[in-house]
Amino acid sequence: MDRPGGEPPQGPAGQASSSQPDLSADAPTAPVLKFFAGLWTLRGYPSPVREWSLEEKFNEVRRQGFEAIGGRLLPEAVALCAKYQLEYVLYIDADRTNYEEQFRRAVEFSPRRVNVQLCDHDTPAADAVRAWIAMVECAEKLGLAIDLELHRDTATETPEKAYAIADAFRNETGRTIRFCLDYSHFAVTKHLLPPYAPRLLDRPELLPPVRQVHLRPFNGHHAQVPATDGRGALTPEFSDYLEFVRTLFGEILKSAGRDDVFYACPENGPVASGGYGLSCFPDVWRDAVRIRDETRQVWLAHTGR
Repeated sequence: MDRPGGEPPQGPAGQASSSQPDLSADAPTAPVLKFFAGLWTLRGYPSPVREWSLEEKFNEVRRQGFEAIGGRLLPEAVALCAKYQLEYVLYIDADRTNYEEQFRRAVEFSPRRVNVQLCDHDTPAADAVRAWIAMVECAEKLGLAIDLELHRDTATETPEKAYAIADAFRNETGRTIRFCLDYSHFAVTKHLLPPYAPRLLDRPELLPPVRQVHLRPFNGHHAQVPATDGRGALTPEFSDYLEFVRTLFGEILKSAGRDDVFYACPENGPVASGGYGLSCFPDVWRDAVRIRDETRQVWLAHTGR
């Protein structure tokens, strides 16, 4: 590997439209999908002993044609985003005790989206929804667009927990919760076989507010599977996953407006401590770029843009 050279923060309640909007070539605009690379993918890359500097990682992300980069509250991020002309997607872990300080710090980063991993795996749904309502109110005052990620070891780690929060949020506010979609954890929890869409997309009324998607290939037993065989050919497991993405994008676009902007991350985990990659996997960064390219083609097939 060579070295590297909004919309309102929370939408109203609503059902997914049953008909596809006019996204034909004659339409003046169509929804846009921007791809961001996760700094997590580049942890310990290209090797733990020769890890790139933070600036080298930003440079490589830009060189590969990503529009944005995702990371934590990194002091260097603002200047590096400006230097490499990248938008920022901010990741935070938050609960009732610490969200306000983090949100106020987040404003300094002018993030396009704030991805929130909410509370803990054993947080009761009633407590989690109260925390999320408070976070939504705070974010709206600060002008932040926040997304509640479906994620392991948090209050949304299973479909039952996530949808209980969504239902309680709607009962309390009359609005549809906005998730960041990462279905890998749900697929593993349920040990699903392909096709994945019938089980994972069984709550289509929750899709209209979605603006952020994490595209990490999975199957029913692994939260991350290789996209390629390391020699350029796509794996059968990735082909199954790509069919799911094709259905997911189609469902999301049923309710999308012409000027909506979506953000997607080919969120491969690293082959490093805390990562999802295994030592036998092909290069996870090159795979992430390939995931971006393949899923972009799926989006273009739906929208032409």
